[in-house]
Amino acid sequence: MQMPEALKAAASRALEGMDAQAVRQAAAALSARYRAEEKSPSGARLLRSPEEIRAYAAFRLPATFGAVSRALEMAIGCGLDGVRTLTDVGAGCGSALFAASGAFPLARAALIEREPGMIALGRELAREGVTCPVEWIAGDMLEAALPPADLVTASYCLGELRQDAAEAMVRRLWEAAQRCLLIVEPGTPAGFARVRRYAQILSGQGAHMAAPCPGMEGCPLAAEDWCHFVARVERTRLHRYVKDGDLPYEDEKFSFLAVSREPVRPAAARIRRRPMARSGYVELPLCRGNAAETVKVTRKHPLYKRARKAEIGDAWDAEP
Repeated sequence: MQMPEALKAAASRALEGMDAQAVRQAAAALSARYRAEEKSPSGARLLRSPEEIRAYAAFRLPATFGAVSRALEMAIGCGLDGVRTLTDVGAGCGSALFAASGAFPLARAALIEREPGMIALGRELAREGVTCPVEWIAGDMLEAALPPADLVTASYCLGELRQDAAEAMVRRLWEAAQRCLLIVEPGTPAGFARVRRYAQILSGQGAHMAAPCPGMEGCPLAAEDWCHFVARVERTRLHRYVKDGDLPYEDEKFSFLAVSREPVRPAAARIRRRPMARSGYVELPLCRGNAAETVKVTRKHPLYKRARKAEIGDAWDAEP
């Protein structure tokens, strides 16, 4: 998953003149606090310096952009369309805005963010590559008014809240969503548990599944199991330095839920783990909504070549 060239250039310029070692240290400190902060009703205030805000752009913007883009890609594959307006909560420096702008012809967007430094950086980045009018709303997502929009998004922010506050927020997000609500969480057991709980809440609100699941029925996975997807994200030179990595890419694991006001065409089955190529066949770990199973696609099957190229998250509508 590649960020648009204009966005990459703007992100690089945002880091010009900053000491690379200071940004690297700030990124490490920020990452540690994200893992260690206790939950609060409104989420912990995690960004404490200009270096940390710029560090966030260096090491989280590409990953969040990739995860939201991949989630939207799967939802669009199930028939989600007609999106012209966006409301994003916990917007950071605009990752979801850039992803949604690449997926839909947005006419306007409203982004809610509590950190003034992130808003300033988001405005700076959005000058290139985002053509629709963008309203930045400074405030806590639990207290700010949510402008109704075709698509409402919340990526990597609900996990900062206590469970009761997060569940109340999900209901508010759904009220604001005129067509679709997208929630993205880390691809961890805890992140997936939250997504599974949000699906239960939204099912009771009359939502229709768009992606990734085949339906809104109860999840067939055991309590100790979890479901996640992967966005392969291109790393810039500075990104590799900040993350102390050598590979030109990283795999961002995420769990998500996209639900719609109107019925769409959810996948009959979804590949929920990385396919495994064996001698003479491919194993596809599938979720069919009411059951999770692994099927074998042999060389004799007409879709064997497709199975060889399949990736985690792909829809699979054929029988083995």
